[in-house]
Amino acid sequence: MTAPVHLLWTGGWDSTFQLLRLLLVHRLPVQPIYLIDDKRNSLDVELRTMARIRDELATRYPQTRSLMLPTWSAKVSEIRPDPEVDAAWARLNAIEPLGTQYAWLGRFCREHGLSEVETGFEKTRNGAGALLTDLGEPGVSAHGYPVDRIAKQHADAQIVFGYYAFPLFHITKQDMAREVDERGWRPIMLATWFCHRPNEMQPCGVCNPCVGVVKAGLGWRIPAKRRLYGAVHRATIGFAKGLLRRLRDALRGSQQAGANA
Repeated sequence: MTAPVHLLWTGGWDSTFQLLRLLLVHRLPVQPIYLIDDKRNSLDVELRTMARIRDELATRYPQTRSLMLPTWSAKVSEIRPDPEVDAAWARLNAIEPLGTQYAWLGRFCREHGLSEVETGFEKTRNGAGALLTDLGEPGVSAHGYPVDRIAKQHADAQIVFGYYAFPLFHITKQDMAREVDERGWRPIMLATWFCHRPNEMQPCGVCNPCVGVVKAGLGWRIPAKRRLYGAVHRATIGFAKGLLRRLRDALRGSQQAGANA
């Protein structure tokens, strides 16, 4: 049997899109990986979403029952400490704000000696994509389809992100949506989840993933009321936070310039 492709899967749009490509286009076995963060507000929703997608796949595409292996789950709290990964993450975070999950994902991959783990990073300038998009080096997976990897000269990025292959680096959510419709995958993709702070099983409209969905032109995935609330939040509280952040950065820059004078 062909060795399975390791895939970080959360039940979200991007990672589920790559899951479908692997299972239904490339017809490859897949080893999903999901790290359990007990502090994550969306944990229960994500677990239920992944179970629902797995069942839907088995019903619509019976061949996936043997191709999709049981999810490899591990608790974030049990990942071995790794000061080198944490230090590299901190340096990268000072350049571009990154979620703390990238530190413990890197520690997990390093602890288990993993490489070529596929992720759902798509073409974007939001979040970690603002940092990683310029560090990618085009290549080919062991199975012949295009992937990017972090170029070796970027030492800190290698320590944190060097375990991954990025098959979606050159595709946007809109590109994915078109392919989803062309291949008839919409019923499955509509079951995907993205919100970090669900409100009564509905997307909040405010968190970074919700904002990213709206910016990507997929705002229809958020109920109209929550979408309106998110727009008001971004125009008021979000604007104020952004202004404070710019003022803080400017002050920090002037202090550093004064220290170097």
